[in-house]
Order: sequence, then structure tokens, then C-alpha cells
Amino acid sequence: HRSSSERRKEKSRDAARCRRSKETEVFYELAHELPFPHNISSHLDKASIMRLAISFLRTHKLLSSVSTHNEIEIETDQQLDNLYLKALEGFITVITQDGDMIFLSENISKYMGLTQVELTGHSIFDFTHPCDHEEIRENLSLKNGPGCGKKNKEMSLERDFFMRMKCTVTNRGRTVNLKSATWKVLHCTGQIKVYNTCPPHALCGFKEPLLSCLILMCEPIQHPSNTDIPLDSKTFLSRHSMDMK
Repeated sequence: HRSSSERRKEKSRDAARCRRSKETEVFYELAHELPFPHNISSHLDKASIMRLAISFLRTHKLLSSVSTHNEIEIETDQQLDNLYLKALEGFITVITQDGDMIFLSENISKYMGLTQVELTGHSIFDFTHPCDHEEIRENLSLKNGPGCGKKNKEMSLERDFFMRMKCTVTNRGRTVNLKSATWKVLHCTGQIKVYNTCPPHALCGFKEPLLSCLILMCEPIQHPSNTDIPLDSKTFLSRHSMDMK
């Protein structure tokens, strides 16, 4: 009886080991399907793989709803991608109606210290100032966004607001951990994009509700007291009295 019980336990352990092995293999394959370099995807844990995979699928669905271009235009766009990011004085983010950041441009680390991989898939509310959450929700909402008052017959999809976000890079260019992060003011401009999640026939003829995403350009606003900020060749800083002397 004892040996039979031991055999059952051993069989159960083997089955569990086999399941874990298969699960690890699936996650490994999924990680390498993500649009990240091997040195990044190979170091992701399972939770991060799921978070990034879901965000990638949602972003892909959003992009697939946009009219397609011919191959020549797509190739040209790919060549210009790096130039776009260099020309911007900020970063791009796509946020769902629930506040999930499903896309952030790679250059976010330049302004906020936090990387694209660290933030993608997380809630915007986990990284922004609590006092700004109400305004962020208002701008994420399709019904309650600015410009949707009684006097406005047409619903406005344009968004223009400010928010404070956690920043782990100091004025001197050093990176600190998230617990020591400071708040950086961002000027956010963009618009709500509404898209279909799937074709009508996918749900037995019933159309799934429209989903919306907020596509934003976020430009950091420097604090006036930060006089030790390294300025580029096209920027200068001056101080004036109230009579402008």
C-alpha cells in the first residue's frame, strides 16, 4: 500500500514537472514573438511576457483598423521612424479607455528614465500623480471629454491637458530607482481613436462595442527652478523682474 502511494506521488510530481516544462516552452516561444531584441525578450518573466503580448495584440488591432498603404510607403515610413523620434520634443503613448498604456515610443527613457518595456501594459494611474487622475479619466472618456458640454453638438475627439508623471532621471542625467522618482509635468496633446475590435461575423453576427484609445504626444515642461538643466544650442534661459528688466 505504501509503495503504491509513493508511486502515485511520483507520478503526480512527474506530471506537474511536465506541465511546468511545457508552460516554460510556450512562454519562451511567446517571448520571442514579441517585437523586442533577443537580449530583452530572453530576460522577461512570465508576467511581463503576458503584459507585453496583450499590449502588442491590442496595438496591432488598433493599427489594423487604419487604412493600409502600399509597400513603398510602408518601407519609407520604416526608414523615417528614427528621424521622427529624434525630431519630437517628447514621446508618443497610446492609452486605452481603462488607462492601460498599450504603446510607448522607445525614446520615453530619454525624458522619463523609465523604459518602454517597463511601462508598456501598465496602468497610467500607477505612474501619474493622484491629483491628476480625475482629469486623466475625463480625457480618456469618449463621452465626458473636454468640449462635450451641452453647448457642443458634436463630440470633440481632440485632447490637450497637463499631467504629472513619475520620472527616474535627474536634472544631471543620473537614473534613480522608482521609489526615489520625482514628478515631471507633461503637456499632452492628441486625440481619441475609435476602432472596431473584430468583424461582425466573429461574434455570431453581433457587433462588439466600439473601443477607444487616446493617442498622445507628451512633451516635458521644465520647472522654472531647474536652472541647472543642460540646454541645447537652440534654447536659452533668462530671468526678468516684473518690469521685464
